[in-house]
Amino acid sequence: MAATDKYHYLPKSSELLKTNNSTHSEYLKIYKRHLDKGLQALIEQFQKGTSISQLLKARSSLMDHILITSWQQYAVNPDCALIAVGGYGRHELQPFSDIDILVLLSESDVQTQALESWLAFLWDIGLEVGHSVRTLEQCETLAQADITIATSLMESRYLCGAKTLYKKLNTLVEADNFWPSEQFFNAKVREHRERHKKFKDTSFNLEPNIKSNPGGLRDIQVMQWITLKHLKSNSLHHLIERNILTRREYRNLISHQQFLRRVRFALHALTGKREDRLSFEHQKKVAEWLGYEDDENKLAVEYLMQNYYRAVMAIRNLNELFIQIFEQEYLSSQLNSESTVLDEDFFIQNKRIGTDNPELFKQKPHTLIKIFTYIALDPEIRQIQAKTLRQIRSSQQIINKDYRNNTKNIAAWLEFLSSRQITSRGFALMKRTNVLGALVPIFAKIEGQMQFDLFHAYTVDEHTLFLLRHIIRYNKPECQHEFPICSDIVRELADPTVLHLAAIFHDIAKGRGGDHSELGAIDALEYAKSMGLNLQTAKLISWLVKNHLIMSLVAQRKDISDPEVIETFAKRIPDVLHLELLYVLTVSDIRATNPTLWNSWKESLLKELFLATKYYLSQATPRTNQQEMLQDTRQQVLEQFVKSEKPIEPVRELLQELGDEYLLRYHPEQIIWQLEQLLAQPLFKENNQPYVAIKNHRSQAGTEIFIAINDQADLFAAIASVLCQNHLNIQAATLFTSPKGLCLDTFIVLDEQGQPLSYQERIDEIQNNLIQQLSDISNIRLEVSRALPSRYKHFNVPTLITFSHDKATNLTILELAALDRPALLAKIGQAFRDCQVKIHSAKIVTLGEKVEDTFMISKTNDKPITDTTELAQLKQHIIELLDA
Repeated sequence: MAATDKYHYLPKSSELLKTNNSTHSEYLKIYKRHLDKGLQALIEQFQKGTSISQLLKARSSLMDHILITSWQQYAVNPDCALIAVGGYGRHELQPFSDIDILVLLSESDVQTQALESWLAFLWDIGLEVGHSVRTLEQCETLAQADITIATSLMESRYLCGAKTLYKKLNTLVEADNFWPSEQFFNAKVREHRERHKKFKDTSFNLEPNIKSNPGGLRDIQVMQWITLKHLKSNSLHHLIERNILTRREYRNLISHQQFLRRVRFALHALTGKREDRLSFEHQKKVAEWLGYEDDENKLAVEYLMQNYYRAVMAIRNLNELFIQIFEQEYLSSQLNSESTVLDEDFFIQNKRIGTDNPELFKQKPHTLIKIFTYIALDPEIRQIQAKTLRQIRSSQQIINKDYRNNTKNIAAWLEFLSSRQITSRGFALMKRTNVLGALVPIFAKIEGQMQFDLFHAYTVDEHTLFLLRHIIRYNKPECQHEFPICSDIVRELADPTVLHLAAIFHDIAKGRGGDHSELGAIDALEYAKSMGLNLQTAKLISWLVKNHLIMSLVAQRKDISDPEVIETFAKRIPDVLHLELLYVLTVSDIRATNPTLWNSWKESLLKELFLATKYYLSQATPRTNQQEMLQDTRQQVLEQFVKSEKPIEPVRELLQELGDEYLLRYHPEQIIWQLEQLLAQPLFKENNQPYVAIKNHRSQAGTEIFIAINDQADLFAAIASVLCQNHLNIQAATLFTSPKGLCLDTFIVLDEQGQPLSYQERIDEIQNNLIQQLSDISNIRLEVSRALPSRYKHFNVPTLITFSHDKATNLTILELAALDRPALLAKIGQAFRDCQVKIHSAKIVTLGEKVEDTFMISKTNDKPITDTTELAQLKQHIIELLDA
C-alpha cells in the first residue's frame, strides 16, 4: 500500500504514475492538480475535526509520494540519496510549510543535470523547497560549525535513492563526538534564549508568531531536540519515564501543542501561504474557523486569543521546567555547585532559590508567598529551582478562601506588597506560577485577556506586570534620571502597598462589560478591606483605580495652560498624596500600554499638569479671575521686552491690535516669542505672504510651528495637509484670528518616530515648504495620497461625534472618535469650511487605530453653535468626508 493510501481522504497515489508518457506541461498539470486536491482534502478533514497530528503526517506523506515519484521519473543519479529534514523530517508539515530536503551526494563531482531539472520542476508545481546538495564530508564539516544544520540532520528521514549513503549519515550523526550532549544542550538553550530576546522575552504580544514567540511551537521543538540528542528518543512521552515531566504535565504540553498546531493550520489555509504571524488581519477569520463565537461579554477573537495566551504560558513554563531539571540532573557543570542558606526553609544555588523540604508549603503555607519576597528583594535570584517550582504548582490548591483569610498568610502577603522591591521578578514569577491569580482570584480572570485593537500592545495581565515593573524601577537610584518626579515620589513612600494594589486592580474589570474603572474600584475596596487594611488606605486604593484614566484624559484633551482647566481638575483631587500616586500610576500605565505610545510630548503634558495641580493644591487662596489673569500676562510680556531693552511702544500697539482674547489663548512665553517674530518681520502682512517660525516647545518635548497669515477659506485644512505631506504628526493646535483678520496659529508636532524635530536641515525644509505652499493655498492638495495602513482595515471603529458648550470660553466643543486615517485633519478642516465653522483650538489624541480629537469651534462671528440643525448638518458632513 502506498504511503498516501493510509489516508483515505487524500488523492490516490496511483494518479501520478499516469504521467510516465506525458509531456512536461502535462506533467505539471497532473502534479499541480494532485497537490491542490490533496490540500483541499486536508482542509475538509480539518473542518471535520480530524486530529491535527494525523493531518500533518498526511501532508508529509503526500509530499513523500510527490517527491519520490517525480525523483524516479526524472531519473536522478542513483548514487544520490533524497532525505527529508527539519519539520518535514519529523512528519510535521503544515499546508504551506517549506519542504526542506537534503540531496546527499556520494562524491562532489556527481552529475547533477537531472537533479537541477527535478528541483526546477518542484518549484514549477508550486512547492516551496528548501534544499541543500552536499557530500557526507560537507555535511559533517558544516554541522560541526552550525548547530542549526546539525539539528536538521538529527531529524533526517530517508525518502529514496542510495540508502547506504543515508545509513552512513545516520552513523555520523549518532556518534558520541557529534555535538556531545552537554555541548548540544548549551548551544540549544543559548539559541533558545536569544530567540526569546528578539520578542522582548514576552509571550503576550497581540500579534504573536505562533512558531517562534516565547511559548510557541519552537519551545516544544527545543525540548524534542534535547530529548532526541540526550535520551535517544524522538518522543516526549519518554520524559515521563525519566521523571523529567509528570504524566499530567506531559498531557498538558501535548494538548497545548495540538491547539497551536490547529491555529497554525488554519492560518496557513486562510492565507494560502506560509504564515506564522497571527496578525489582527487574520485573527477574526481564524477564530471563526476554529468555532469561536461572539457573546455579550467578549468577541470570538478575544476568546481565541485568551486560549492562545494561556497555552503559550503553559508551554513556556513547562519548557523552563524541562531545561532546569535537565541542567540540574544531567549536566556535570551543575552537579557540585555551592549553595547559600537564606533561612531554615530556603537556599540559593546557581542563582535559583529552592527548598529541600518537600512538604514545606503544606507545613508552612505562608512560605508560598515568602519565597517571592526573597526573589523581589534579591536581583541575584533569577529563577526558582525546578523541584521547588513543581512543589509551588502542586500546592496551589491550598490557596483558597481560608488561606486568604489566615492572619499569618495575610501578613506574608502584606510583607511582599510593602517591601521596597529591587526587581519585578517577584511579581512576574508569582503570576507565572499562578500564585498571584490564587491570592487575587479575580486577577485570574484577566490572564490572557486581550483587546482587539492597536492601542493595547499586550494582554491585560502582561500589561499589569509591565506597569508594576515601571513602578519598581523607580526605586532604583541608578534609574532616577529617567523619571525623576516618579522616582522621588516612590522613594519617599513609607509603604508602596497602595501603589502595588492599585496597579494590580486598575484594569482587573476589563472584559466584563461596563466601566472597568468603576467596577475595578469596587473590587479593590472590597479586597483591601478583606486584607485588614484600614478604611482610609482601602479608599485611597479604590480612588486610584476609579480615577486612573482622568489625568491622561485631561492632559491630552484639555488646554492645561488654562488656569480654569487646572482648577477644575484640582477640585477632583483630594490632596497632594492622591495627586502624586495618581501621577506615578498614570505615567506607568501609559508606558506599559504600548512601547510606541509614550513620547516626549505626552511626558511634558503630564508633568505640566502635575506641577500646576500640585501648586494649586498647595495654595491657601483660590485662583485669580479672568481680568487679573489678563493683567498678569500683559505685565509679564511687557517686562520681558523692557529687560531685553527693546522698544516697548510697538509691543503695546501690537497687543492692542490683537486684543484681550490673544492674551487668554497663549502662554506668556509663547506670546513673547510670537511678538518678537512679528515685530522683526513688519512687512509680511503688506506683502500678503505667510510668516513661519519653528522652535522647540517650552517643554522641549515637541516642535512648535508658528504661522502668521491672513485669514482665508480652507486655511486649517491647508496647513494640516502640508504638515501631513511632510510626515509630521500634529499633537495640538491653537488657532487665533485677530479682529483685523490676522491668523496666529500654533501647531505642536512630532516626527514619525514620535520625537521633536532635531535636524536644522529638516526644520528649514519644512519651513520653506510651508511658506511656499501657504502663499497660495488654492494649489494645495487637500487629499493626501497616503493609503490607509492595511492593518487598520480590520478594525470596526465607528465615527462618533458629540457636541457640548464650554461656559468658560463660550465656545462649542466638538469631540470626535474615529478610525485614524491619512489627511483626517484636512478633511475635518474642509467640513468646517463648508459649514462656515470657525476653529479656535484642537487637541489631537491617537490611540492605536483610533483617534479621539477635541475641537473648540464657533460660528464665524465667534458665537457658539447652538442650533441643533446646524450641529446635525456639521456632524453628517464630517462623517461623509471621512467615510468617502
